[in-house]
Amino acid sequence: MYFGTNLVKLDTKGRAAIPARHREGLRNSGGSRVAVTIHPRGEKSLWMYPWDEWEKTAEVVGNLPALNKHYSQIQHILFSNLYELDLDGQGRILLPQKHREHAGLVAGEQIAIIGKGRRLEIWSQQMAQQVEEENMLALQDPDSEVSAEIENLNL
Repeated sequence: MYFGTNLVKLDTKGRAAIPARHREGLRNSGGSRVAVTIHPRGEKSLWMYPWDEWEKTAEVVGNLPALNKHYSQIQHILFSNLYELDLDGQGRILLPQKHREHAGLVAGEQIAIIGKGRRLEIWSQQMAQQVEEENMLALQDPDSEVSAEIENLNL
């Protein structure tokens, strides 16, 4: 499982070093191969899975009813934008230009690699901070709708 936020610098070639604390887990679960795709709801971020987790996710998504418009859209976004990437000897991945543009990642600037359980998300540092602030404000809103499942969590 992947947790926490790590800031790393995107180099001039578009490579990002995977934080050491996640690198070993990625190698253990997917070898040196990861799957990177864009966020299926269009948020300015990337989703990255260890290869074995991606295979499980792809199975679930691929089995969704294709004639359902929303499922078909999710399938299209996730699958058509997927790149198989390999960690190099220094634990870096080369993010495709299309993906860097989608997420607003700029060479030479810090990016945030955020653990989200079974996957990692990649954001520009500015967007990661903005989303964090928005999420905190939304949860503090007394009129926000929180599902019964979340209300009953024993955290």
